[in-house]
Amino acid sequence: MHRRTKITGSTWLLAAAWLVPSAVSAQALAAPEGWKTSAERFVAMPPGFHITTSGSVLLYDPDARGGGDYAVESDGFLFPGASGGTYGLFIGGSGLDSDDAVWTSFEIGRDGNWVVRTRAHRDGEHLPVVSDRLGPEPGPVVLPGENSTGQNVLRIEVGDESVAFLLNGERVGELPRAEVSVEGIAGFRVGVDIDLHLISFDIISEDTVRSFAPAREEDS
Repeated sequence: MHRRTKITGSTWLLAAAWLVPSAVSAQALAAPEGWKTSAERFVAMPPGFHITTSGSVLLYDPDARGGGDYAVESDGFLFPGASGGTYGLFIGGSGLDSDDAVWTSFEIGRDGNWVVRTRAHRDGEHLPVVSDRLGPEPGPVVLPGENSTGQNVLRIEVGDESVAFLLNGERVGELPRAEVSVEGIAGFRVGVDIDLHLISFDIISEDTVRSFAPAREEDS
């Protein structure tokens, strides 16, 4: 499968761009077209998105769907803060605007831990409470400093029999495909009091890469 090359943190001055609004065009600071959100601030800031939250949210484009064998990947920067909230990718989403929402997420936090969360139907009964799987466990999370961001690449690989969770190129966990929701909408799950900039959001199938993140004009 296609793998995105991680961009080094020194290459990007996203924190400075965010703190100086004049550095970004007014047109860029609009909600990403087609994406569903209830975040306090979710704007297109090419390359990618800038997101700030006070509560947990799911962010997604209804056209971003995965099925069969595929991977979902995102590269982004977590900003400094005191919140213990997590952020990451979700797959297998359905009923996302209802109380019967189903999804599987892979998230990291500022404490260096990672976690897989599932919300699913089991034996015909809906599980209303999110359950944590495989974590939290220490992982190769790049943490933000007092005045610097932490850049991390999250990837979920869905295979015939298993689902693998990768962090900065390292496989940190795996679950049987039959135990988690994988067919459906993919997007971001962002927790409490999180401030981050996500450069990319790709769905990869064989040699096809579908990108759903706003791109800079020179990259188009």
